[in-house]
Amino acid sequence: MHARRASDQDLPRPHVTKDPPTQTQRWPALTQSTMPSFVNKWTFFTPVMMGLELLRRRGLRSAIGAVHEQLPLTPATRVLDVGCGIGTVLAQLKPYGCRLSGTDPTGAMLWMARRRLPEADLFQEPAHAMQSIGDASQDVTFVCSTLHGFDPDYRRQVYAELARVTRELVVVIDYHENHNLLVAVTEWVEGGDYFRFVKTVDDELAAAFPRMEVQRVDPWESLYLCWMRTP
Repeated sequence: MHARRASDQDLPRPHVTKDPPTQTQRWPALTQSTMPSFVNKWTFFTPVMMGLELLRRRGLRSAIGAVHEQLPLTPATRVLDVGCGIGTVLAQLKPYGCRLSGTDPTGAMLWMARRRLPEADLFQEPAHAMQSIGDASQDVTFVCSTLHGFDPDYRRQVYAELARVTRELVVVIDYHENHNLLVAVTEWVEGGDYFRFVKTVDDELAAAFPRMEVQRVDPWESLYLCWMRTP
């Protein structure tokens, strides 16, 4: 009678104690199941985003200034940018001295953001599951030119996550209904939910947050101020 040879499953497994993850190590491995499929291609759009930033600076400064009038941005203000990309919005917030954080699922863009904003806490996480951001830990959360790329079901998940992490104000800068042919063609190529989003964004945000105000930024974008409390 031959003795059975021990398999790997029979052998005791050593207990490994892991050190607390660093900010870089915390970045999860993102898959198609944890984020919209279109996000992956943004790795290749990083150079394009750098060019678009030059065109958007003036509008962003104006929008952030409008936010500052409603809720002063100070060195004590904790600000999160969801879908921060290469750090376009965070760079415009830097002069206010706020405590800056950002999330984005695209590693290439975050690499750029980290180089230009070493003082910011940046995490590679999807908008619907920001595990590194605590409940009500942010005074103001920005979401700029991001929501229109998500489908309605995913947007609802994102709205719930924004409400979870934000204490005072969610700031959405995104499209409203317009007749800009260049915008329409660009969004058709990107393949997001732009054409449906512009028809429903006002109702969606009004339903997701206690109070919502709208200010037109330019002929195709609006500033949506979503307050976490009623007056």
